[in-house]
Amino acid sequence: MNEISPRYPARIQAALRYLDQQGLPRAQAAPLLHRTLWRLGVPLPPPILAGFGVNALMQGLLFGLFWTGLMWVLIWQGSERPLPLLLAAGLLAGALFGLVMAALMRSLRNSRKLPDWRGFLATLRD
Repeated sequence: MNEISPRYPARIQAALRYLDQQGLPRAQAAPLLHRTLWRLGVPLPPPILAGFGVNALMQGLLFGLFWTGLMWVLIWQGSERPLPLLLAAGLLAGALFGLVMAALMRSLRNSRKLPDWRGFLATLRD
C-alpha cells in the first residue's frame, strides 16, 4: 500500500484510504495533477469518485491547454493560419478529450461499484 501524504486535505486522505481498501491502483486513485493540487490544499475529489462535470472540465481544460500550446509550437507558429482556428481546434480537442475521460471514469466507478464523491462524503458523516 502506498503512503498517504499528511499534507493532503483530511477528506482526500479518507478517500485514498477507502480506495486502497477497494483495491484500486494508486495511479487511478491519485494522478499527478490531483496529487499536486492536494499538496496545495485544493480538495478536488479523486477522479474515479468525482462527478462527470468535474472530470470533463479538469481533464478537458488540461488537455486543451497542452494540445493548443503544442500545436502552436509545432505547426501554427510562423504560418499564415489564423489564430482563432487554433483556439477553436484546441477548444474542440479539450472538450472531446474531457468528455471521453469523464465517461471512462464514470464507467470505471460503476464497474467497481464505487460511490460518487457526494455518496462517499455522506458515508463519512454517518
